Amino acid sequence: MLRWLDYLFVIRPVLMPPVWTILLLGHHRSAAFSGESNLPGLILLLVTFLAGGVYLLNQIYDVESDRINKKLFFLAEGHISKRNAIFQTILLNLFSIIPAYFISLSLGLLFTLGFLLGFFYSVPPFSLKGRPWGGFLFNILAHGNLAFLGGWSMNHKLSGESILFSLPYMFAVGAVYLNTTIPDIEGDKRSGKITLAVKWGKEKVVTLSFSLVLVATSLSFLIKDIPFFIASALVLPFFLLGALAKKNGNIVLSTKLSILFLSIAAGLFYPWYFVILILGFALTRFYYKARFGLDYPTVF
Repeated sequence: MLRWLDYLFVIRPVLMPPVWTILLLGHHRSAAFSGESNLPGLILLLVTFLAGGVYLLNQIYDVESDRINKKLFFLAEGHISKRNAIFQTILLNLFSIIPAYFISLSLGLLFTLGFLLGFFYSVPPFSLKGRPWGGFLFNILAHGNLAFLGGWSMNHKLSGESILFSLPYMFAVGAVYLNTTIPDIEGDKRSGKITLAVKWGKEKVVTLSFSLVLVATSLSFLIKDIPFFIASALVLPFFLLGALAKKNGNIVLSTKLSILFLSIAAGLFYPWYFVILILGFALTRFYYKARFGLDYPTVF
């Protein structure tokens, strides 16, 4: 029975909370802006399918790098065949993009753009994931801008204000992305994947990461995004510590805390979100322990 759950966990639900969180905060900001608030449950499901398709497509083309970095093993160790992974990727994209168009044209277009970004991120000869600025731009656009705008579009049409309000999230996502590439520097070098961390080294990247959080915090204050400002201000000292100490432990901690604080901010507006996060964490821990004997994921 647990083996069939491989097809659920291969889409990496542990990576969904940052996307869900930004989507919910975009939904909340547009509700406050427009005075309308439609239920975000359906779009959360569709975004999960879309993000899952992007993550799975990335694994299909990133098996060697994942094997070296010992990050993922569903495809690398043959638990799921490449053929089945491709079929699952197609279904996930169809089940996300088509229903999005039935909700609204703007949402459908956002989902289509998200799919295209995911395609260019993973598939040769584009392979943005292996290019210093390509991987960075993909993450800030897909996980920062599009996630926020997806939530926003559930209550209000896209506009210049929506782009402006998404900027702090884009910068914050950029900082988190940069931090996640640092522990993988050696593995990425051996597999030929050139991230900004590989190109510039840890010292420059952690400095840029802190700078991006500082900009995000300042912008959120200027546009009066109070939930984001508080969460960002709380995590800013940890990014500063990471930039000064340059130790992987501090860098990883700042990343985890940024996700945690922003998730708490979203949960304050949508209390049921806490239930999803807690149950998801507990079920994921149970699955990895029962299936592979691993204590994963961890809080800190």
